[in-house]
Amino acid sequence: MRIAAYCRVSTEKEEQQDSLKHQKQFFQEYAQKYGHTLVRLYADEGISGTSLKKRDQFLRLMEDARKGLFETVVVKDVSRLARNTVDFLQSIRTLKSCGVNTLFITANMDTLGESEFVLTLFGAMAQEESANLSRRVKFGKKLNAQKGRVPQRIFGYDRVDNFNLAVNPEEAQTVRQIFRLYLEEGLGCRAISLQLNAQGAKTKFGCDWDPRGVRRILTNSIYCGRYVNNKYEIQDYLTGKQIRIPEEQHYHHPRPQWAIVTPEEFDAAQELMARRRTQYGPGESFQQARYSTRHVFSTLIRCESCGQSFCRKQYTYANTRVYWKCRTNDQYTSRRCGNGVTVDERELLDQLGAYLASRIGDRDVFVENALTALERRCTAREGQGDVTTLAREKKRLLGKRERLQEMYVNDVITLEELKEKTAALTAQLSKLEARASPPPARRDAAALRETYTRRILAFLVMEDVTNLDLRQIVERVSVSQEGVVTVFLRDVGASPAY
Repeated sequence: MRIAAYCRVSTEKEEQQDSLKHQKQFFQEYAQKYGHTLVRLYADEGISGTSLKKRDQFLRLMEDARKGLFETVVVKDVSRLARNTVDFLQSIRTLKSCGVNTLFITANMDTLGESEFVLTLFGAMAQEESANLSRRVKFGKKLNAQKGRVPQRIFGYDRVDNFNLAVNPEEAQTVRQIFRLYLEEGLGCRAISLQLNAQGAKTKFGCDWDPRGVRRILTNSIYCGRYVNNKYEIQDYLTGKQIRIPEEQHYHHPRPQWAIVTPEEFDAAQELMARRRTQYGPGESFQQARYSTRHVFSTLIRCESCGQSFCRKQYTYANTRVYWKCRTNDQYTSRRCGNGVTVDERELLDQLGAYLASRIGDRDVFVENALTALERRCTAREGQGDVTTLAREKKRLLGKRERLQEMYVNDVITLEELKEKTAALTAQLSKLEARASPPPARRDAAALRETYTRRILAFLVMEDVTNLDLRQIVERVSVSQEGVVTVFLRDVGASPAY
C-alpha cells in the first residue's frame, strides 16, 4: 500500500528537533515492518497545531492527496495532525472525499473505520490539552513579568540572563543618534530610518531600518532606565490574536543602570510626538496621520476647511507638473471636504523666494553675515575639547557608574540614591557623547566659503530646498476653499496672500 506520513513539532528547540528526527525514523521503520511503500514524509518544524496557517508541509500533503499520490496518511497521534477541532474535522473530511484513509497509530484507529463522533472526541481532547498548556504558559509569563523578565532581543542591549541586560556600546550610539535626530534636527521617523540605512546601520536582526522600528526606539522607556513589561497578552490561543493590556496593569521596573538617554530627553521625545500627532492628524478619520519631511512641503500646507494636510501629486503629459491638494478632498472628493484648490509647488517656492528677497535687502551683506556666523559655530565646536581628554572623562564616568551599582548591591546606598546619582551620570555621558562626535573635516577655507555661499544663494531663490530647510522660516501654509494661500513665517507673522 502506498502511504504518506505526517509529523510536526511546535517549536524549533533542540530537544524538539530531536523529537522530529525520531518521528521520521519511526515512520520509515513502520513502512518497512508492514511492507508499505512510503511515498513521502511531510514534516512541519516549529509550527503550532492550533491553526493551519504556515503549515506548508501539511497543505502540500492535502494537495498531493487530491492528486491521488497515496492511499493512506499515517500520523502518530491526533494532536500531531491538529489541535483545533474544526481544522481536524475539516482535514479528515477532505482526505476522505479524496478516498484517502487517515491512520492514528497511538490510538489504533482510522478515519474510515471509526465514527465521526469518536474522532470529534479525540480532536476535542487534543484542543483542550492545547488550551491548558496556553493557560500554564500565560500564568508563567505573568509571574516572570512581575519579576522583571527581559525580552530575548532588544536593540541597544545584550541579554545577560533572564532578568538582566548589558548596554551594547555600538547600538547605544545608534539609539542616541535617533533621539538627537528626532529632538534636535526635527527629523521624522521615516527620514531617520533613511539616514540610518544610508550610514549602513542595521537592526538587532541585521535588517534595514524602517519608520516603525525607529518609532519603537523613541517610545520605549527602557532607554531612559524605566523598564515596563506585561503590555500585551494572547487573547485567543487558537488565532494567536494579541491585545494590549490596560496601562494600570503594566509592571514598572526602575533600571537606571540601563539608561542610554536621560529621562528628560525621553520625555521630550514623547511630548514632541504627541504634539506632532495632534498637529498633523486632526479628527477621528485621520488618527494615523503623521509628521513627515519627505517632500519640500510635507505636513506644512493645511486645509482651512477640514484641517488636514495637503498631499503631493504629480501629473505628467507634455511636461511634469507637481502640485499639492487637500488629502481629504483627494480621497473622498467633496463628500467630506469641498476644498478642491490645488497649489503649484514651483509657483509657491518662487513666491517665497521673492518675499525673502524683499525682506533681506542687500543680499551680499546677508550672505557675508551668514558665513561669519557659520565660521564662529565651527570654531566653537572644534574647541570643545580634545579627543583624549573626552575619552578619559568618559572612562571615569563609566567607572563611577559601575561603583554605584556595586554599592547598591552591597546595601551601601538605597535604590532611590542609585537612581538619582545614575541619572546625573547618564546626563553627563550624553553631553560627553555630543561633544565627542567629530566635526566635519575642514577643507580649504576659500573652497568652503564658496560652497556655503552657493548653498545660501540657492536657498534664497528656493532652489534644492528641503523640508527641514523650509521649516526654519515657515511655520505653516494655509489654503482656503476660495483659493487664498497664506504663508505664516516663524516669528514674523503671515506673509501677503496670493
